[in-house]
Amino acid sequence: MHHKTFFFLICGTIFLFFIECKVKKEKENHLIQIDVSVSYPWKEIYLEEIADIEYLQIEFNDEFLFNEPPESITDDKMMIHQLNGDVFVFSRAGKPLLKFNHTGNGPGEYASITGKCIYDETRDEIYVRTFNKLMVYSLSGQFSREIPLLESEGAFISIIVNYDSEMLLLHDDNNVYPAPFTLISKQDGSVVETVNMPEFKKSDLSVFVAESESGARFSFKPPLTNILRYNGGYLLSDFSNDTIYFFSREKELLPMLVRKPKVHSMNPIITLHGFVEGGSYDFFFTTKVQLENGRLPRKYLMRDQQTGAVYMPKISLNDYKGKLVEISPFTILNSSNSKLGFILLSLFELKEANCENRLSGRLKELVDNSDEDGNDIYMFIHFK
Repeated sequence: MHHKTFFFLICGTIFLFFIECKVKKEKENHLIQIDVSVSYPWKEIYLEEIADIEYLQIEFNDEFLFNEPPESITDDKMMIHQLNGDVFVFSRAGKPLLKFNHTGNGPGEYASITGKCIYDETRDEIYVRTFNKLMVYSLSGQFSREIPLLESEGAFISIIVNYDSEMLLLHDDNNVYPAPFTLISKQDGSVVETVNMPEFKKSDLSVFVAESESGARFSFKPPLTNILRYNGGYLLSDFSNDTIYFFSREKELLPMLVRKPKVHSMNPIITLHGFVEGGSYDFFFTTKVQLENGRLPRKYLMRDQQTGAVYMPKISLNDYKGKLVEISPFTILNSSNSKLGFILLSLFELKEANCENRLSGRLKELVDNSDEDGNDIYMFIHFK
């Protein structure tokens, strides 16, 4: 009897072991895997295959002079700030709604704007970063409150995004404050929750360029896309980590993508950023951490969701012959919706293309009716 019980116990243990291995294998198979060292073939597609396109040109207005692109785009509004401290809010149709400049050293003022401004459409509030704090204003431009960013020694808060109506999500590039990713209160800046990723070895991804006479060192770093909207939640990444995670609205942290080769096995390192879904494709880009011709070279990639095949994309426009566009995390970085992308089209280049009969449709109509000193044209990309 004891022998039979032991036999069934062993069989049950082996069965559970194989089930566990099978489940683990299935989870691994569902992870997106990208090899950043491979040279992939080219594939041509039209942007209209994966998205509906909307064009907008904001009318010239002496009271609303700007030369920066929108940095906060919602379903209804756009926000732009200038280096001189001007903050502009427009409707998505391009109508001017608000302008203010609270530059100064007094209460409710900012010495300068040192990061991206955030528009919260649920609270109708504007968050202006100035060094180690956020100044909060109403949609009428009235000062509301100040939110301190309580940075620990050695911390560097590189990204702040609008998480929900009550919280902001922060990324500390040095993994110090008080975790790599932290949720803080919009009311007083207190820490609500930390998002703790599995431990990994931190790499120095800066590329030394020069040293001044005073001893100051200048260097390049890969662009920051560590927090990226995706499927109602966020993709979270640290470029020293081989895995990109999905942080759901239920605050679950799930592995989403694994890169190859391992970061710490490469010299020079090639970083892999998060991705954008468009139609039946995922769009990525990589950055080689090695200076070439004064820049860190990028490579744009496109993955077929059905087959898993990876390509280097050539993305054309039906109404702008000869124009190639790049889809990457930057396309949606300033949008509150992961299905809404943005690309700025130079009016000067458009007028040249129009003279060469390379434009058609709504885009040609806008350029035909634009003054020489008109604003550049915004292309909003509604991914399918």
